[in-house]
Amino acid sequence: MSAWRLRLRIPRLELHPRSIEAKQYVESPSAQLQEFLVKLGSALLSVGTASTDIQRTLKRVAIALGSPHAALIVFPTLIFVGMPDEKETRFEVAESRGGEVRFDRAARIYTIVDHATAGTITATEGIAAIDAILDAKPRFGLLVRVLGHGVAAAGVGLVLLGAEPISVLYGFVLGVLVGIAKLVVKPGTYAAILLPILTAFALALVVFAAARADLLAEPLQVLVPPLVTLLPGAVLTTGIQELAAGDMVAGSSRLVSGIAQLLFLAFGIIAALTVTGVPASIALFTSHPPLGAFQPWIGVLLFSLGIFFYYCGPRRSFYFLTLVLLVAYSGQLLGNLLVGSVFSGFFGALALTIVAYLVQSIPGAPPAVVCFLPAFWLLVPGATGLIGLTQSAAGTNLDSSTLTALVGSIVSIALGVLSGTAVYRQIFRVAPTRWGLRLV
Repeated sequence: MSAWRLRLRIPRLELHPRSIEAKQYVESPSAQLQEFLVKLGSALLSVGTASTDIQRTLKRVAIALGSPHAALIVFPTLIFVGMPDEKETRFEVAESRGGEVRFDRAARIYTIVDHATAGTITATEGIAAIDAILDAKPRFGLLVRVLGHGVAAAGVGLVLLGAEPISVLYGFVLGVLVGIAKLVVKPGTYAAILLPILTAFALALVVFAAARADLLAEPLQVLVPPLVTLLPGAVLTTGIQELAAGDMVAGSSRLVSGIAQLLFLAFGIIAALTVTGVPASIALFTSHPPLGAFQPWIGVLLFSLGIFFYYCGPRRSFYFLTLVLLVAYSGQLLGNLLVGSVFSGFFGALALTIVAYLVQSIPGAPPAVVCFLPAFWLLVPGATGLIGLTQSAAGTNLDSSTLTALVGSIVSIALGVLSGTAVYRQIFRVAPTRWGLRLV
């Protein structure tokens, strides 16, 4: 009688870390490589990519296309590229031809990055592709985009301020008007420079006048959501991120720019408050009513839908954008329960960074930078920072903890992004090649 033996075979988990070093696919650089690097860096700057990430990306492209010793310097609005065999260093000012970031344009630019780092595109082909992308018309027309801006404003009112239905409706209407103003004003003009403060002033005049006529109970529920896409949440957070990475010039310049933009918006609101004569205790009062079970989640969906249309999201990117925003908001709620509101942004930023980097490799998904911008508006520093600064300037909230809370929120979100990036890079190293993850 033979004895049966039960043999359990437990498969061994073997991890083979991949190298994150760039590979050289071309023996010698082409004459157009320097121009290609300048154009590619300028395009990445125009879609909101951090200077530190751009410099790392351009270095990988330079190595892949045959110039491992290229010298690169990237600032928030300027890029320098020096080649070993060239007598002159090329530079270019980053100025988006379409004004604001467009998600369809950003996605196509990152496709060029993928091809260039893989060595499947030449510098000449890359230059032609970038020019074609910058000249392409927006995916959606003016009407769709301005309606999308209104929907995004309504969603922000639900998520951040617990706005009442009538306030959400007013926010939608004002959001449409702000969207029209942003798309009509020509980029690079003085009107574009003054747009944030003039927009805040004009909207505040309308809202405070309505409050004076007892048409609005909480004016800030109507005023702040339409201004959300003018808030520098992403600029401030990216500046802290660059400072943490050692990029002092880029980080400090972004911080100054972001703070100045916040102050301009607050100044416009205070100026309108002075003109209308509405008491600050009424005009700038906010109660932050408790949210319902589904109200904030509906707001996130509305915000995602509006952002998708206004910023011309690529096909099928709406689903991934919504996923990242839901993850970011969920992470922030969890952080609020664990450590309080000031540092809750760390958990939201950590979660959104990992998920955004993971999903960007899925066919049809947008690059991570597309998801970062709206997520930063949804997290703490944007709307709440504007409200706190405005209330402090008007004398309705002289608590010194307001500024401390704002700075703490920005730093916590920046640390969340840095930590999430570090975690993702480790995931990239051990993940199978067939996953097709993009190195950051």
